[in-house]
Amino acid sequence: MIKRPKIAIVGAGGNVGAAVSQWAVQKELGDLVLIDIKPDPAKGRGLDLAQCGPWEGFNAHNFVASDKAEAMEGADIVVMTAGVPRKPGQSREELININAGIVKGICVDVKKYAPDAILIVVSNPLDAMVFVAKQVTGFPRERVIGSAGVLDSARFRTNLAIAAGVSVEDVQAIVLGAHTDKDMVPVTSTAMIGNVPVGKFLSAEQLTEVVENTKKGGATLTGLIGTSAWLAPGAGTCLMVEAIVRNQGRILPCSVELNGEFGVKGAFVGVPVKLTAKGAESVHEFELSAAEKEAFGKSVAANTELMNIARGFLG
Repeated sequence: MIKRPKIAIVGAGGNVGAAVSQWAVQKELGDLVLIDIKPDPAKGRGLDLAQCGPWEGFNAHNFVASDKAEAMEGADIVVMTAGVPRKPGQSREELININAGIVKGICVDVKKYAPDAILIVVSNPLDAMVFVAKQVTGFPRERVIGSAGVLDSARFRTNLAIAAGVSVEDVQAIVLGAHTDKDMVPVTSTAMIGNVPVGKFLSAEQLTEVVENTKKGGATLTGLIGTSAWLAPGAGTCLMVEAIVRNQGRILPCSVELNGEFGVKGAFVGVPVKLTAKGAESVHEFELSAAEKEAFGKSVAANTELMNIARGFLG
């Protein structure tokens, strides 16, 4: 029998988990297991999505919904979206006290029931939670990956497209570093629009504004909506899932543990990663401007500080 990929989404009753589920079903990436501490919302999300199938042309009625961790047994990919969402005015750092314990408990279950899975972490504060996940599971670095750079880079590309008045499909740009408002590093030195340097389209002042809008993108949406965004985070995370289950070898910005790349060792930070069926197969370095190198260094320091705080929850 041909085996379809088994994709477990933990926190599937929440907005981000539901968005990941939706994109995964639309792309027909595999069989979904929807896990949530509250099984009814997970089942409701699954039913709602399945009932889109008759019109959208996909089959999603064979999903599993449960509050039991053993439902993820044998999963190829586990997407962890569980945790308390950020409230208006709340920093991601403040979430450590709440979400570290949640992530730790889930990772114990992942290690037990899906020991061969690739784990994608979406829970905030992202980089610190990837650190917790790797410490608890003991998985190799290629199988513990944080979804953040894909979201921040999507916001960066969108803001560049709006400012330049061009199609976002022609914008190539990346955000490195920490997934925090003040410490992420939108890289302008290599940003391109249709293979033309972005500086040919935008002034230095405009680029500065785009960078600032990108950094506060999450806080802006939280203020407008009243909770964290979910559609773009879900789409970016599902892009990672797709790259893995289809062995695409896509180069995407993800949070992984650095082993000397970019001159950093031991910190978890967003960098360009090749995603294949092995997970984060390799990290790819490139030259940054002097200002970007300095900002990246500060970003690593900020993440290291958060890691040290999270370390206290590992016991």
